[in-house]
Amino acid sequence: MAGWLDRIEPAMVVAATDDGERNAAVAEAASERDILVNRTDRAGDRDVGSVVVPATVEDDPVSVAISTGGQSPALSRYLRQQIEEEIENAGAMAELTGRLRAELKESHPPAERRELIREVVRSPAVWKALHTGVDKARYEAASAMGQDERGSDNG
Repeated sequence: MAGWLDRIEPAMVVAATDDGERNAAVAEAASERDILVNRTDRAGDRDVGSVVVPATVEDDPVSVAISTGGQSPALSRYLRQQIEEEIENAGAMAELTGRLRAELKESHPPAERRELIREVVRSPAVWKALHTGVDKARYEAASAMGQDERGSDNG
């Protein structure tokens, strides 16, 4: 084990076997070389240099990480599954609101721009429209902001 670590010089080692003694040997060899280590067979108390890898959910560019500090991987996994359903289309919403922010910078002061973007993010109609495509979502976003599709106020 030690020879492999010396040849490869990893930044982090994951000890993920079903053999506790082997995992301990991997962790010890990594620790002796100041290499970060994650032991998947140990929860709770961690040694200095140990790493807890959070459960993650991604809908690019949105990322959510869930960690119980190694106390309950089962809970992290459960929460990840719940959050996956909740953030469906969050990536598309981030891209849409990012474009809208850039467009609104030309014509709206920061506080007003923030409130308009919040209206879009809070709009169930925009979230629903994201399932059907960007054009429909932009239309719904304009409606949520009280504007027509060209960005003119409907007031």
